[in-house]
Amino acid sequence: MRQTLIDDKGWNEVLAAAKSDDDYVRDEAMKALYMRVDGVMPGVSIEWDQLTELLAHSMNEDAHPSVRAWAMRAAWNWWIWNPPVRESLNVAWIAMLSRPESNALVENTMRYQSHALFIANGHKANQSRDHQYKALEDLLFDLWGTLEDAQEAKNTELEVRLSGRLVAIAATFFKTSGGDGGPGQMGYSTGGAGDLFGSAVMAYMKHIEGDKQLPDELKHLEVALEGAANVPNKELQQKLIDYSLNGPESLRSLAASSVSDPRSAQLVAVPELIEPLIAQVKRGAAEPPRRPQLSDPVLKLIGRVRWVVPDTEEQRHEIMGYLIPPFDEYASKADLKAMKDQAKRDQLAKDMDASWYLAKGLGDGLGSNPDLHMDTTRKFFPPDFKNPLQARFWLPSVNWILTYKTKLPDVKVKPGEAPPIDPYEQIRSRALLLFLDQLKQTAEPATRELAVKISQQTALRRNPEVLNALDALLKFEKRDNVVKTAKNVLSTGRQNFLKELTAAVKKEKPQRIMLKDGKLDDQFVADFQYFRDYVTPEMNRVLRGDQRSCFACHGVPGRVPPLTLNRPDDAGYLGVEQMLKNYRLLQDRVDVGNVEKSKLLRKPLNVQTGKEDGHQGGRRYQPMDPGYQILRKWALNQVEHAKQLGIRPNQVTAAAGEE
Repeated sequence: MRQTLIDDKGWNEVLAAAKSDDDYVRDEAMKALYMRVDGVMPGVSIEWDQLTELLAHSMNEDAHPSVRAWAMRAAWNWWIWNPPVRESLNVAWIAMLSRPESNALVENTMRYQSHALFIANGHKANQSRDHQYKALEDLLFDLWGTLEDAQEAKNTELEVRLSGRLVAIAATFFKTSGGDGGPGQMGYSTGGAGDLFGSAVMAYMKHIEGDKQLPDELKHLEVALEGAANVPNKELQQKLIDYSLNGPESLRSLAASSVSDPRSAQLVAVPELIEPLIAQVKRGAAEPPRRPQLSDPVLKLIGRVRWVVPDTEEQRHEIMGYLIPPFDEYASKADLKAMKDQAKRDQLAKDMDASWYLAKGLGDGLGSNPDLHMDTTRKFFPPDFKNPLQARFWLPSVNWILTYKTKLPDVKVKPGEAPPIDPYEQIRSRALLLFLDQLKQTAEPATRELAVKISQQTALRRNPEVLNALDALLKFEKRDNVVKTAKNVLSTGRQNFLKELTAAVKKEKPQRIMLKDGKLDDQFVADFQYFRDYVTPEMNRVLRGDQRSCFACHGVPGRVPPLTLNRPDDAGYLGVEQMLKNYRLLQDRVDVGNVEKSKLLRKPLNVQTGKEDGHQGGRRYQPMDPGYQILRKWALNQVEHAKQLGIRPNQVTAAAGEE
């Protein structure tokens, strides 16, 4: 029958069957209508109003559950493939999500077909803001209006029913991010999606929190928190942060993982809030089995959330006093082994495990959150380090201390220009000394491994003392992964770097840089070094909002076919030959005739016009963000020195060719 309908025959018979008194006949009629077909181009003979009225009645009013379920499946297909039915089916869909449903299987069909419809513009891993079903935006806005109308009319029954269904839809395929054709949790690129689902989750959680007689309250909250994942709604983000800090212990980790954009919420740094949070972290540190519920969510947020810090130095000092433990007590493994009293030894071992947990968790959080990088924090940096716990805590902060309040680097330093006076020279020297000590054989092995990994960062890798320390480390370090990372960093030294870059340039087909007396042009070397030292690390930097770097998408083959780059390893290292390929790919995305229109600069801002398709990864920067300015400085240098940098001739317009 389905093929008969595709051939535009039998419509009257199917319409008659759909109105039969026989449940099985109506059921078969709906199955026949479940088909993937474009009825617009061939001009099917059935009137669109007839079809949508039939589907709306069958999915919402038919007495038999199987008919209702098959009608939902059929309606989805007709909505996707045939624009003329969308407006009417939107009305039917809102009615469906608003009405009661007595059959659990039909309820499940409603959930999954709604999810399939709501991700028509893409799920979380493949959403598009450019090629959209516009009628889906209309549907979501109308659903939002229906929810708001129910709230204003105090129609609690409808509010709970609709919000609960929307939460279940949002939670479908929780944390799944299949590629094209694979399942995935909701994406929110469609206009109104964030507002609708944010309001729905908030309404549903309010209902759960207010119903003290609700059975399985935690299970309902768990579904709500899963549905809250990735929803771009500021009020909801704040709610998730509150839950991750103060909610039921078993759900705190889930709430923290559902925070999609910590920048949209905030943590107000006042003693009455921070003191109990740190006390909670310390309780988790003392009870390892409870860490996932008690302390891990808090530590995660410390490094990601947007902090609102006090204005006065006194208040800031008090807050940082909570976040920076003194770590005065320390016992090494040898100290523990030497203790005679078993009970005291066991207790001290437990205390040390808790202290190491705090040093790592709080130290990593402080090092990764720029809101906490301020003069007050700098003043807590000790003049010397009494034990390895203090060293481990401060090690992740070395890089930001070395670069604190420094100007964005230029692509080429002017010859003979004296460096400015550095008011932070003393603390930078202490930070560097701390770092060098962690590369010694006497350092804790785990801390030394972290220091070697951190040494890939530009401010450290370019320091001769760090390179000397890494060279000395190779004489005693036995762990293969640590040795490999150290050698990779050492390979970036100027002599070896120039040798590898020259070889890579010679391999280019066609060769885009001509050597003079066997040497590379100084402008090209400086530009490539800037690309290596600043552009690549910036693209490899994980943003605290979405916890992704540029390479998280562009460094995965097949994920973004128009621009697939070579991805640095876990320590941030990328070989010169692979980096040169990235250099060329990004260089080709610089419009030297109109640099501000370059894809390299427009895509990260997610500029969308009628002719530009925006950025699938969303907005990465604001125009004045330091990271964006690094990209812009490099792009501008491509224009200034196009010929020396091997810019393709077809990239050079008349305006750029005047150099």
